[in-house]
Amino acid sequence: MPAVNTFRPAFIVVAAGYDAAAGDPLGRMLCHSGTFRAMTRQVREAAVRLGAPLLVCQEGGYSPTYLPFCGLAVIEELAGLRSGVEDPLAGWYAGLGGQTLQPHQEAVIELAAGRLRVAA
Repeated sequence: MPAVNTFRPAFIVVAAGYDAAAGDPLGRMLCHSGTFRAMTRQVREAAVRLGAPLLVCQEGGYSPTYLPFCGLAVIEELAGLRSGVEDPLAGWYAGLGGQTLQPHQEAVIELAAGRLRVAA
């Protein structure tokens, strides 16, 4: 979000891939439906704040059993409603270790944000 806030795009395009989902056999990262919901909320709020049109386009992800829950979270967040369909694995995935931002990761984010501010 520091890059979006600094650059202030006139149009936002999101390639909504789900390779980062916890159940994806290729990405094998720790994102769950709540993660995708939160990221979508941040982008949607930025688009509204900037007055920028937002285009979200479905693309990748290779977990046929888990991707639908992540995709539904994105659609619900964009639509501003909840379907009532609950992700049965969200709590379990959210409880996995290693999801807290580590000090070295935060340092890199701050360094990048500082460089964006200087370039702007």
